[in-house]
Amino acid sequence: MASSAIHLAIAKKYLEKHSELNYAQVIAGTLYPDATKDKDLSHYNSKDLGHDNVSHVRSKVNLYHFLEEHHYLNDFEVGWFYHLVTDYLFFEECFTEEYLLGHSCQEFCKDLYFAYDCLNQYLPEKYHITQEDYKDYPSEYYLGKPYENCILPKELIDSFIERVANIEMNSYIRKIQKYQRNVKP
Repeated sequence: MASSAIHLAIAKKYLEKHSELNYAQVIAGTLYPDATKDKDLSHYNSKDLGHDNVSHVRSKVNLYHFLEEHHYLNDFEVGWFYHLVTDYLFFEECFTEEYLLGHSCQEFCKDLYFAYDCLNQYLPEKYHITQEDYKDYPSEYYLGKPYENCILPKELIDSFIERVANIEMNSYIRKIQKYQRNVKP
């Protein structure tokens, strides 16, 4: 799953273009899926989590099942849905199958959380994320350390944030509903 700082950066960029949405509700919805006790339920993940990193990460989010339960998204649910979209696309676009299959789950998790540590100072500075953004879920706040080279280069993450924040939500929802599964925008 993407880090809370990545989720917040995307939400803040999205909110810049959608001022009609309630900022606090979207931010709270953005953090909710990782802050809740039952992450499997909040992410609508598959019961079969696969046998390798690729099948495991692809089973972690089900956008269609979320939309089956949430027909008309309120502002909190917009943030929640964007969180799920981010998680789905994060593993589809930020990691190659070759990388995922070439590393054990333990190696991948170690590299991933090291990368989160490296991004957790950079992203708040660049995207104006403050501790106040974590007010509904203060346990999700973590300052991190100065950036170092890692499996998530800053340029890749900046590009990813820009791309996901600019997804046209209604047309993407219609596409997911048409195919009844996770699909790219």
